[in-house]
Formats: sequence, structure tokens, C-alpha cells
Amino acid sequence: MVAATRSITMSDLSRQKRLRADLGVDGLTRRHTVGQAVEHYLDRMSIRNHGLRWTAFSRGVKLDNKAELGDLADTDSEWTVMPEVSAGGI
Repeated sequence: MVAATRSITMSDLSRQKRLRADLGVDGLTRRHTVGQAVEHYLDRMSIRNHGLRWTAFSRGVKLDNKAELGDLADTDSEWTVMPEVSAGGI
């Protein structure tokens, strides 16, 4: 793990929206969690969560919502943000 990720880019493929957040400048710091960054993205993009849980993926791997942004590897700077899918509701 690298101590600092300078910026993260979050996008939601279904809405084709994209947000680049420079840590320490755009409302997020290295001490914020992945979950807080996802909430920041939803708020800035005016996406209603409709009671769904949202999560982020980087390089095809789900990120831990409790992980601090400063603990992420530099390679985890491009995220896809999407609602979690559960087969239990079928």
C-alpha cells in the first residue's frame, strides 16, 4: 500500500457521470473512507441512492467501504461506483 493517493476518479457507467476529486482540495482527504467518498460522489452528481447500498470497484475488485483513501494503492485511483446487487430480492 502506498501512503497517499493524490486524486481519485469516480464514475457510474449507467449514468455516464464522472467526478475527479483531488484529495485535500475537493472536500475529501486521505483520512476519509471509501464509503464517505462514494457518498461524496452521489451527492456531487445528484444521484439519489433510493435506499440502496452503493459501493466502489477498482480494477474489477470491490473496495472496502471502511478503508481510508490514504491507504489505497496508487493503482486504485479509477473507480466505478454502483449500487450493490443482491439475489435475495428475487
